[in-house]
Amino acid sequence: MSESATAGKKLEKFPAFDGFRGIGVVVVIFSHCPQVLESSIYNAIWHVNQLSRVGYVALDIFFVMSGFFITRLLLRERAKTGRISFKDFYIRRALRIFPVYYLTVIACLFIFNFRTADTISLFTYTFNFYHPLHPVPNPLEHTWSLSVEEQFYFFWPLLILLVPPRWLNRVTGVVVPLLAIASGLVMAVIFLNHDPREAGDAVYMSLFTRMLSLSLGGWLALREFDNKPLRGWRCLALFLGALVILTLDRQGRNLGIITSQPIYWTIALIAYAMVSVSFVATMVFDRGVLKRVMTAILSIRLLRGLGQMSYAMYVFHLPVLFYLGINDAALDGAEAPILMVALAFAITIGLSTLSYYFLETPMAKLKDHFGKVRLSEPTGINAVPKGGLLAAFSEAALVSPEERQQGSTDRPQQTTWSDRPQKESK
Repeated sequence: MSESATAGKKLEKFPAFDGFRGIGVVVVIFSHCPQVLESSIYNAIWHVNQLSRVGYVALDIFFVMSGFFITRLLLRERAKTGRISFKDFYIRRALRIFPVYYLTVIACLFIFNFRTADTISLFTYTFNFYHPLHPVPNPLEHTWSLSVEEQFYFFWPLLILLVPPRWLNRVTGVVVPLLAIASGLVMAVIFLNHDPREAGDAVYMSLFTRMLSLSLGGWLALREFDNKPLRGWRCLALFLGALVILTLDRQGRNLGIITSQPIYWTIALIAYAMVSVSFVATMVFDRGVLKRVMTAILSIRLLRGLGQMSYAMYVFHLPVLFYLGINDAALDGAEAPILMVALAFAITIGLSTLSYYFLETPMAKLKDHFGKVRLSEPTGINAVPKGGLLAAFSEAALVSPEERQQGSTDRPQQTTWSDRPQKESK
């Protein structure tokens, strides 16, 4: 499909991704929580979560999603205008990310003791490079991933603008991912005689290695833009192949065959990227029962509500754990009172709710003044079902997209975000 033809279409929303953000952020927070004294069921779930590395995979899916959504917006702007407004792009990103982030950093400066170098790296979004080599426990150590994102935003629009369209698929789907893998191998050589834990963290938190997932997310956006879906057996093959790679990687380390932490993490990141691409591609392109079931689950109102607050929850949760002293128990393998863990979740959600309504929502309104790309309401298989939980699940999982679209002609369209009927488009 030509750029001019594609540019005329609105980008469709995918509300189910909000539901995934809700699940993903809870999984990541849970990964940072300790075991508890009073609940064997909680501890059993905690062990399964730690062994399965679900939190690691969820974080990588966030990277692929970020690459996907940012790239589809950039592609649409370039196709419609022939250029990309860097000013509008950076202002939109700043309004989305900076208020919550810098408010938290400044608050933590008053509550905790930071070294000068820590503070500088946090303020300059370079913590992902600094922290692995200075691994002192820090209530903002999880923000390394936000540093990766901000560095990605810095140069990615320029790449999308300057690389000729006919080369973009190969650059984002092959060249950049191979360079990302190579960077992990190069770091393995550079840190050959370094502390293994620090060397592994340097690979795990590096922008260069994480470009594997970010770029592949952009590649999926290109496939959507060109109407070249990735689905079916290829997604299944990616997922099963990732399980094999993860198993071999873990066993290789346990048996002493893989002794380099950078090599171990480079291989693991390849597998995480495969799982992430498989998931995101299924949610975007699939038209079968699997997509309908996943959409039904992820479209539950509670999960989508958590997803809308997921950024603030992610930023706030670790300082809360540090302040309550729970993080020390998690690091030491000790157990904490379950009420303390529940209190940490409650405080995190409470702060995130305040942030969403009094900080993020006003900032989102300001974003609309800087080149907002209009999105169409979800239709067919991507629409959010209405009604009770059971009814919504049954409709999304069992009713085909064609049947749902046919039925939608007999009743008014509904918006995704409220129960008010939307105006008919002319």
